This record gives sequence, C-alpha cells and structure tokens, in this order.
Amino acid sequence: MEIGKADKAAILAALPMRPDEDPFVVAIGGFYSRWFNLLDDLQPLLDTVAKLKGTEDEGWVPAWNAVAAPFEKEAEAALARGDRAAARRAFLEAKTYYSLARFPAPYHSGSAICPPQMSALKRQAYEKYLECFRKASSLLERPPEVVRVTRDGREAVGYLRTPPGASASLRVPGVLVMCGGDMYKEDREKYAEGALAEGMAALVVDAPGTGQTSFPHAPESVVAWQAALDVLAARPEIDGNRLGAFGVSRGGLWVMRLAAHDARVKGLISCAPGGVGYWGTPEERAEWRKAAAARAKTNWFGPRGTKPPTHEITEEAQRKEFLRWSLKDNGLLEKLTMPMFLVNGKVDHLTPIGNLYLALESGPPTGRVARVYPDDGHIAAKNEREWGPAAWRWLREQLTR
Repeated sequence: MEIGKADKAAILAALPMRPDEDPFVVAIGGFYSRWFNLLDDLQPLLDTVAKLKGTEDEGWVPAWNAVAAPFEKEAEAALARGDRAAARRAFLEAKTYYSLARFPAPYHSGSAICPPQMSALKRQAYEKYLECFRKASSLLERPPEVVRVTRDGREAVGYLRTPPGASASLRVPGVLVMCGGDMYKEDREKYAEGALAEGMAALVVDAPGTGQTSFPHAPESVVAWQAALDVLAARPEIDGNRLGAFGVSRGGLWVMRLAAHDARVKGLISCAPGGVGYWGTPEERAEWRKAAAARAKTNWFGPRGTKPPTHEITEEAQRKEFLRWSLKDNGLLEKLTMPMFLVNGKVDHLTPIGNLYLALESGPPTGRVARVYPDDGHIAAKNEREWGPAAWRWLREQLTR
C-alpha cells in the first residue's frame, strides 16, 4: 500500500487537466476526482477505465466489482494473519471500488440523468459497499457510533466519532460533515479523521436525497442538518456552543444554507460551493447548459435500455432551478456572518468559481479566508493534501477561541 501511495502522487501529477464528467477519461477536475483521495492505489482505476465499454449497469457494475473483490479477499487474508491495519486499508480500498460500482445509486431526486431506482446489480454493489465499510470501521480502536437523525417523521443515518479523552467533564468542539449529491457518508467519513486530528468530534450524515435517508433533495431539507446539529449538541462530551460544519461540492452549499438558518454554526469549511448566487455571463450559462446536455447524453447510469430521451436544457429551466437554490436570491447570503474557509479549483464545470468569489465579496470585512488552485478543478482533489490539514486546523482555531 505504501508503494501505491508513492505512485499516486506521480499519477496525479501526470494526469491531464480536463474539467468534465466524461467517465471514459481520468483527469484532474474530471469525473473520477471524487475518488482520488479515497484510494491508496490509482493504477487499478486507470486500468479499469481504459477497458470500460459503457456506463449501463450490466457493464459498469461488474467492471468495478471485479476490482473491488480482490481487495476484499486481501483484507480477509490480512485479518486471518492478525494484521488489522492492512485489513482495514484493504477493506477501505474495496469499499471505494464498490462505491464506483454503486454510483450514483441510491439516489432519490428523480434527476433525468440518474435512475430513480436501483437495479439488482446496483443494490448488490451498494450492500457490499456498506459491508466493507462496516468491516473496516470495526478494526478501529474507537469505531464510529451509528446514529439516527430524525425530524418530522423522516430519518437519516450518520456516523459519530469522538476523540480520545472527550467526556462530560472535558467537552470538545463538534463538526457536522455534510455529504453531497453522489458521495455518501461511507465516502466522506474519511473527513472525520481531519476533525479528530485537531481534537474535535465529527458526525457524518447522508445528504437529503441520497444513501440511507428519507429526507428529499430539496432546499427545505435543511431541517435534516438542523436535526443533526441537535444530535451533536445533545451529546454530553460535545460542547454545543462550539459547533462547526464541513462540506464538499453540494455539501459545500448545504454547509452555507445550514449556517444561514442556524446560528449554532460558529465556523464552516466549504469546498467547491455552488448555489451561492453567481448567475454568470450569457456565455458561461450557455457553456454550462452544453456541459449538462453532454452529461445527460453520455452518462446514463442505469439498466440497459432504460435511458430516457435527451432534451434541450433551456435557459428558462436553468434559471428556475438556479433561483430555487440560490442563497443570494433567497435572502440567505446576508445571514452568513460566521468565519468561513472557502476552497476550490479555479476551473470548475459543476460549481462555477464565481460562487466562491461572490461569498468573498459578501458578509463582514474579516473572518473569511479562501484558497483557489489554478491547476485544479471541482473539489480541488489534486491539492487536498495541502488544503485539508490547513482547513481543519483553521476550524479548530475558530471553535476554541
């Protein structure tokens, strides 16, 4: 595994910069950036993409299952010989390739580019994904606690981790780690390590519309995140007056939406925030519609023969969805007065960098810091080794002043 880590830096350095959602190309800022920092060894990913024939379930799922299964066997063998650390790493590697296999299901938004229901193939891959994560988690000295977040008859499942020594007499800050549109708590739980390293507790919860939750993908589902804050604040070992939030991609927008609704968020980290309220130029909007149409045409992750007809995305439809989520147009941007750490790659095809700049142009004159990487794309995955530790250190400083 250590060899894979060394190779990984060289692989990332050699990848082209191509911000798009083409699942047949591995590139900085592209489709596979979601998984870069979850894998020790990127070579199996590169080899598999080179052989992919399509994204329909019948070809996609078996291709990634075939990569995951050997890591799962490796993990079981390591466990049998008593090497728990090696077993955990291999289970996590298997989990991540099963993440690719189940992508993007389960997904409940009714999106035109994502199937509303899982096929049997996707369901099996998702169950293997959950199983490998559970096995990897059980090998930690302090495994995460499964918690259930409830509000108004709906529920979301999350994982809570607390640092050693945290107790009712020594309460620690708590951070809500917010997932995005297609990466779930089993993928984002790795960010709990950043919080723990800084002496903070972390609760990672599936986002509305995804994974193990019944909250719909809608702006009003901010109540799910408020319920998650309730869970953190109620813990005796967590200081409810020192709560922060962290999110990536759509999670980066959820972080801001939550903070605008709930003053308990005393500081936040938002990576690749979209929906802040940057409408863009006519040329930019045309380019975004073109990119969305290309995704809808080539990226059908569902059973063979079930892809719906493609249709033109009009500016009117684009504007309607934009206004539904825009913090600025919903009067929420002015309510963001807490410290913020903002980060992204400069060339972002999913959440335009103008959103980050708009957040910097708003709010109080102090308290906001940002890092924009010109050599990176959506979620700045290539540079996470730098911005990740810096962001967690910054958040701890805000919550312990």
